[in-house]
Amino acid sequence: MARIKTLGNFDFRRILPTISLGIVIGAIDLPAIISFAVLIYSGDLDQFAGMGIGLILFGSLIIQIIIALTSSIPGVIGGPQDSPAAILGLMGMAILAQLSDASPETKFITVTVTVMLTSVLSGIFFLLIGGFKLGRFVRFIPYPVVGGFIAGTGFLLVQGGFGVMIGTTPTINNLGILFTAESLIRWIPSVIFGIALVIGSRRFQHFLTIPILLTATAIIFYSIALLNGQSLAELRAGGWLLGPFPEGSLWRPLDLSLFSLIDWSLIARQASNIAAVALISIVALLLNSNALELIANRDIDLNRELIAAGLANVAGGVAGSSVGYPYLGFSSIPFRMNIHSRLVPLSAAAVTGFILLFGASALSLVPTLIAGGILFFLGISFLMEWLYDAWFQLPRVDYALVLLILAVVATLGFLQGVGTGIVIAILLFVVNYSRIDIVKDALTGSSYQSNTERPLEHRQLIRRLGERIQILRLQGFVFFGTSQGLVQRVRDRIQDANRETMRYLILDFQHVTALDSSAVFSFVRLNQLAEANRFYLVLTDVNKTIKDKLLRTGLTEQEEWIRFADNLDYGMEWCESKMLLEEGGSTIIRAGSLRAQLKNLFPSQEEIERFLAYLEKLEVLEYHTVIRKGDPPDSMYFIDSAELTTRLEISKDKFIRLRTQSGGTMVGEMSLFLKQPRSATVVASKPGLLYRLSLENYNKMMQEDPDLAFHLHQWIGRVLSVRLAENNHTLEALLS
Repeated sequence: MARIKTLGNFDFRRILPTISLGIVIGAIDLPAIISFAVLIYSGDLDQFAGMGIGLILFGSLIIQIIIALTSSIPGVIGGPQDSPAAILGLMGMAILAQLSDASPETKFITVTVTVMLTSVLSGIFFLLIGGFKLGRFVRFIPYPVVGGFIAGTGFLLVQGGFGVMIGTTPTINNLGILFTAESLIRWIPSVIFGIALVIGSRRFQHFLTIPILLTATAIIFYSIALLNGQSLAELRAGGWLLGPFPEGSLWRPLDLSLFSLIDWSLIARQASNIAAVALISIVALLLNSNALELIANRDIDLNRELIAAGLANVAGGVAGSSVGYPYLGFSSIPFRMNIHSRLVPLSAAAVTGFILLFGASALSLVPTLIAGGILFFLGISFLMEWLYDAWFQLPRVDYALVLLILAVVATLGFLQGVGTGIVIAILLFVVNYSRIDIVKDALTGSSYQSNTERPLEHRQLIRRLGERIQILRLQGFVFFGTSQGLVQRVRDRIQDANRETMRYLILDFQHVTALDSSAVFSFVRLNQLAEANRFYLVLTDVNKTIKDKLLRTGLTEQEEWIRFADNLDYGMEWCESKMLLEEGGSTIIRAGSLRAQLKNLFPSQEEIERFLAYLEKLEVLEYHTVIRKGDPPDSMYFIDSAELTTRLEISKDKFIRLRTQSGGTMVGEMSLFLKQPRSATVVASKPGLLYRLSLENYNKMMQEDPDLAFHLHQWIGRVLSVRLAENNHTLEALLS
């Protein structure tokens, strides 16, 4: 028997609750869809309200079915949305104002085609964005800008709700109509109903809260009418009920002869609002999809959702619907109940289909105050979220941007609000980002040295004169805002009379992700400062893209005061070597030899000669491999006039430099004493003279002349101590 109840992963025992949930959601959704239709087809279009509601319900049915069948997550419920309906209501008002002397049929068909065209064009826009897989870029719209759009939508919904309540949409110029006796008695009950919906939905999260309030309001309305002795005919004549609607089916195909009455010029004037609908709809669609992804605990394919909504709007728009896409609130209900079935949205769509075919008489019983109150409730909900809740959540600058967009939407229009918000958000981003310090670390030659190991007197001189070398390690995206701050920082360093005159400025680009074209001219200005103040500008670790931009402006090494280096280590080595030459000339260079170091090590010339007797003299050419990684620890080397580079291979034919050593230093001592294979490769980067101490001769020295061995061990101990101290000093400078 259990096999009959299941098929694959579907449990037939859940069919009844699944369908029941869909029917309940469809019944909740239906009044909102009708309210959107009434918002668009109101005022001068009252006599066509029945046909307009039928068109939107028919298009809504198509949108609901297509989204139900094609969404990337089973169970997503879609349909006409409040934001597009609010703007369409505004567009309808503008068109009707221009067609004041036209026939009712001209007004109706022009507004209807505007609705259809907006939905179709929005659908095409969705399809293009989804088809080219560009959905993720819409997420870059700043959060407060989206909030301003939603708040503006809330304002339009409140404004449209009052229009449904009193029959005329209030504006700044005619606010007085709200306070006539006839208007007060119509909008006050609707506002009370809308406020009750707001309070109920915020305090009670159960999905039956709104249906209960709708039912209670209808009971109270008809109870009061019964006590006053008013019949349905009297209520309908007084404008208290929706309708009148034609008997039978609500949906009737449009008379094709009406299309000859369309005023296309007026539709063309609404191009900016049509664009605003498409933009706001795609943002809302993606925001809803992101939220549903979290609620359903499943991945949503944003591009597929765009394509699904695009197909739905093209088909639904041709049928007469306003723009629709997945609902957040309704879709989350089955997901929170762990129901993931396409039967839920299809059952909700069945409710729309039933009312469309058989519900004209039932709709004529809906009080106008409920339709207007629902619009007021939706609008106030948006305004509460972005004017009250946002006050406690957003920074004050972002909150002010929300208010500004709302004010522009209310006074000038939606597209103007959209444009204003994006422009200001960009300006705020530029201002805020320009405050970010692109200097990751600021070092000097006293706190940071290259991996070139030099004789003690060289290192002491570099440490003493290190303030002449300024190192700025840059980071992030460099554009005109942050690069100007860099120029000012360098200028301040030049003018600082309390510090040693800067002779070398190293700008390290290792952590720079990109360089804006406009920022290139800041580096041209730095080059000019270098030439005027006679310091060298050294650019290190510059990737090809950034280097090409700099070269196009003339920043090449053909100029006297600029240099490029592969990385910070090589750039620092160049600065140190040039500073040593400038300070000590050939004398300081000659000091870097083995014999010069031995004079500091041994007390007499006789001991130096005894020590040299244990060494083997070697002449090496450039690129000669002195030590290969993995070789046995059979010797160590003393450098006289050559230059050796210790390097580590990180990939095939790609190396990183660990250390470069010149005259008066040693290499290979660690492996010799630890008796471990060589951990890196040592190559001659410059030709010259080396002295080799083999393991055999080292052991012989230990036995025959322990005094020499003692002095050698002292030397090695000092070298290792200096290396450790320098590494600690550099690490401290980087972390400070």
